[in-house]
Amino acid sequence: MRKLELALELLSTLRALPRVAHQQRVAAYEVSGPVTVYVRADHSRVTVRRTLQPHVQIVGELRQAFGWEWVTERDEAGIYVVLKRRPLVGALASADLTLIVPPDAYLVFHLTPGSVHLDDFVGRLSVASLDEGGVQQAPEGDDRLPGG
Repeated sequence: MRKLELALELLSTLRALPRVAHQQRVAAYEVSGPVTVYVRADHSRVTVRRTLQPHVQIVGELRQAFGWEWVTERDEAGIYVVLKRRPLVGALASADLTLIVPPDAYLVFHLTPGSVHLDDFVGRLSVASLDEGGVQQAPEGDDRLPGG
């Protein structure tokens, strides 16, 4: 009987592991007028959704959550999101980051590596050429955003 109890306890623990390793984090900020959102993220997929509401919401779906450093801050220049993998324990970690922003939000991404997806995009999108100071590959060690 003791072996059966032990097996059931082990099975219960194993079932709980994915929930322990997966974590959702949320941060929200009320805004009035245009806002700049700076995102620095490692090995992440960033999805941008627009809302007519005057707020910025950041939702992080972190797999292997123990392997992540997550920081969100706000100051007069904008809202900062830093999502970095921890050395060693973060080697297998990945994340999906969803930004819900008003239409007048200005977005800046520093991804190492990552991807950006515009959800249900309607309208015009401009990405400046490298010569115009638009999308640029920053030199290694260029850590202008917090957390870098």
